[in-house]
Amino acid sequence: MDHSKIRVIVVDDESAIRASLAGYLEDFEFDVSSAGSAEEALEMLEKEPFHVAIIDLRLPGMSGDALILKAHRMVPSMRFIIHTGSAAFHLPEELRCAGVLGDHIFLKPMADMTSMVEAVEELMVGKNKGVKSKG
Repeated sequence: MDHSKIRVIVVDDESAIRASLAGYLEDFEFDVSSAGSAEEALEMLEKEPFHVAIIDLRLPGMSGDALILKAHRMVPSMRFIIHTGSAAFHLPEELRCAGVLGDHIFLKPMADMTSMVEAVEELMVGKNKGVKSKG
């Protein structure tokens, strides 16, 4: 699979986690962007859609849950991975309806980041890879 054609956005307010995850994905040649807040991610999404979003749930301002729902309305083909420090998180029905799968919830800290790469690949297999630029 040619990872360079897969656009991924990492949304996390913790800069060290955001940079580490983005750097790891870039090592696998994904086209990675990052945002420190849901609002910043939405601004980026208005300019250029992404295939996959890796989203922390506890963000300043708008929550990760709300970001997923809004991003799904903007780009219905986009897929989501949740990266959270909340061990008690249970996937609500509205996020399931937005395409979030139980297998794509990863708890922080994550020692085996290879499973995150595999999840991104899995989300792209058989999906519409032709996300078009707005512009």
